[in-house]
Amino acid sequence: MKFSLILCTVNREIEVKELLDSLVRQTFKHFEVIVVDQNQDDRIKLLLLEYECLNIVYLQSDLGLSKARNVGLKYYTGDIVCFPDDDCIYPQELLHNVNQYFLLESYDILMGKTIDENSYQIVAGKNITTRQKLSTFYTLGSSTTLFVRRSSDIEFDEQFGLGSIFGAEEENDLVFRLLKRGYTGYYNPSINYVFHPPSDLDFSDLGRVKSRAIGLGAFIAKHLFTAEGAFYFIKFNIIRPLFGCLLFLFLLDLKKSNFYLNRWIGIWKGFIGYMLK
Repeated sequence: MKFSLILCTVNREIEVKELLDSLVRQTFKHFEVIVVDQNQDDRIKLLLLEYECLNIVYLQSDLGLSKARNVGLKYYTGDIVCFPDDDCIYPQELLHNVNQYFLLESYDILMGKTIDENSYQIVAGKNITTRQKLSTFYTLGSSTTLFVRRSSDIEFDEQFGLGSIFGAEEENDLVFRLLKRGYTGYYNPSINYVFHPPSDLDFSDLGRVKSRAIGLGAFIAKHLFTAEGAFYFIKFNIIRPLFGCLLFLFLLDLKKSNFYLNRWIGIWKGFIGYMLK
């Protein structure tokens, strides 16, 4: 199978180089890299001159992660499309393992875990280590580990994702919509894992916490009038963040209590913002 890696980048150069180096080291070689550059200078174009060994398609886009990915989706030619972050690193056997999986299984979507390269601790998505089928009631993983069979239905909602109104949950919105249309998916963290900096584990970065929570709140509002949306509303708008806030307050862990409080505020901000819009 041929893979199409849609790599969108802005304000990063060293990280992009590290990712491209990891692609050079892949044992599976049948892939293209569609680089969607959102910078206002030539830093990425010049960097790509060092990687003539890779099959690279260079594109440009305005700011907005989902917008840039949609630009890349217009040009991909692979059987499987994926969306590496510009600060992640692919393990050497990743594409080989995912290729074998899609050859043997009939699922349309594969997701996995995003981990810290040193500790192997899960740093993004859900902290789940067991394999399971994806459900509209429980999507798993992050866009960094999202692999999808070629389809005309793959399109990101440009209201979601970094650089947009609601700065997260673009991958869960896409997977949710695909599953509702009858696509099937699986979460397999044993073969599908990607290295990524542990930014989501910083409980003191309340700005990031709120930004990502705003995306979750908007995602819930978008799908509120479905059984799944109502379930998410009860779980995230009412129970889980409030319980976490009170639990860690009781345990005198003020940092984590404040984390959950700000997450709760962000969810409601995103929810109300989407409903008003």
